[in-house]
Amino acid sequence: MVETNKAKRDFVFIDESGDPGSGTSYYIVGLIHLDDATLRRLNIHLGAFRYFGSVKKELKSTRLNKVQKDLLGSIFELFSESGYPIKASAVYVDKARYRGVYLKEKLSFPKSPTRFKHLILRKLLEFHFQKNKPQSNEIEIVVDRFHSNEAKEQQMRNYLRKGVNFKTPPFLHIIQADSRYVELLQMTDWIIGKVKEKYFTKSKKISNKTLSYISIEEVRR
Repeated sequence: MVETNKAKRDFVFIDESGDPGSGTSYYIVGLIHLDDATLRRLNIHLGAFRYFGSVKKELKSTRLNKVQKDLLGSIFELFSESGYPIKASAVYVDKARYRGVYLKEKLSFPKSPTRFKHLILRKLLEFHFQKNKPQSNEIEIVVDRFHSNEAKEQQMRNYLRKGVNFKTPPFLHIIQADSRYVELLQMTDWIIGKVKEKYFTKSKKISNKTLSYISIEEVRR
């Protein structure tokens, strides 16, 4: 394990891909979890990646060429293999197999894209924290603009904080941010892109080594 200063805060960066309604056949939510000391080190590498990789736009998986994707993958693999406390997790819904609530009309559970989003987000956090312990006593959740409506944003916060039976640690802050100015949200999009390639676009070029560092689970209900 790499020697690091004692973490003062954990950061969890979350992004989504797909539509919570009927617009796509899938819905994916992924995260990157690291502490403040690791975040400082990773930002240095991402700055060098932008400079030497000539990356001027967002680190969206759909905007990077193969060389840039491989370089970004190498950074993530380097940190993972060196023992830094950085973890990635993702859950996905194949809507043809999903039998849970809120995606379609069900008795006592009306269709609700907002509640479906929040439910899958909760399942991602529960899945992740079953395997990964926080490095500090403060956890900050940073979500890539799930909602443009302030009431729905507050509903998301309330849901994640007040769930009596939720299997997650308490969160100090739950905020939304624009990925254009948050590099780690852009890197989370790259993680989601790997999951999408593996399970939905069936890409043959995907690196199984990179996938081995991502904990992935399908949500069926």
